[in-house]
Amino acid sequence: MFFDFSSAFNTIQPRLLRAKLEKMQMDAPLVSWIEDYLTGRPQFVRLRSCVSDPLMSNTGAPQGTVLSPFLFTTYTADFQYHSETCHLQKYSDDTVIVGCVENGQEDEYRDLVESFVRWSRENLLQLNMTKTKEMVVDFRKSKSPPSPVCISGKDVEIVSSYRFLGVQLDNKLEWSTNTDAVYKKAMSRLYFLRRLRSFSVCSRMLHMFYQSVMASTIFFAAVCWGAGIKAKDANRLNKLIKKAGSVVGCRLDNLDEVVRDRMVLKLRTIMDSPSHPLHNTVDKLRSSFSNRLLQPRCSKERYRKSFLPSAIRLYNSSKPSQ
Repeated sequence: MFFDFSSAFNTIQPRLLRAKLEKMQMDAPLVSWIEDYLTGRPQFVRLRSCVSDPLMSNTGAPQGTVLSPFLFTTYTADFQYHSETCHLQKYSDDTVIVGCVENGQEDEYRDLVESFVRWSRENLLQLNMTKTKEMVVDFRKSKSPPSPVCISGKDVEIVSSYRFLGVQLDNKLEWSTNTDAVYKKAMSRLYFLRRLRSFSVCSRMLHMFYQSVMASTIFFAAVCWGAGIKAKDANRLNKLIKKAGSVVGCRLDNLDEVVRDRMVLKLRTIMDSPSHPLHNTVDKLRSSFSNRLLQPRCSKERYRKSFLPSAIRLYNSSKPSQ
């Protein structure tokens, strides 16, 4: 269940935020400073020489500031949930409830959704029901359409794909939809790269533009989808990278090389960080004899191509032989 808040940062209530900060035992002067920062803010609209009457704002956080996402995260930090079958994921104002439903037992999932909706209402956060979506991942051979979840008298729409944190997810756990979106966005940036070359921009500046504008689009979240992408989709992106290389005038790292390096780097980060959620999982895969990471047993091809098995395989192949 992907939730969408209406004007999330604009709905922060300073009074409620102050109570939450005090409960966290934050320093009193800092709490008072934050409350003063959010209240009594004059704002007006200017159009050429015309200026509207000022309006005093006592809710929300100023748009575009570094502090706004942090304050919203703090404002919503008191609602947390995690169990073996259900958990709540939050990143700033993006919130999703993930539930594993077995044998039709979805009471915990629906209760969690109801609790989150009730908590949002109590904290004066308004859910945008037209943008709140549900996606069902079901690989059973015989399956029946699930009954929709009703929130505030409206059924939540069930979708086959959803853009979450910049990545297109679908109910088949495939990445063709995401590849299409990445390819389309990268092609538009390739046009600007070619335009820069037509103005006789030097190769060094072209390479800088590629890395900062085009490569950041192609390889965004590649650790997530890089190992599970289909060969035809990988070929499309590699051809695009090759075209960019001909414009820049040098060879550019292809998709396989970037994915390999980033996955190994992410795995090393997990191994070196005991606080990471996957640290204990990775540590249990070590061989008691050689301390080498062992491949987890994979009965499904989807799992075999997911992050952990793929990263361990690449990590083992990158280590020099003893």
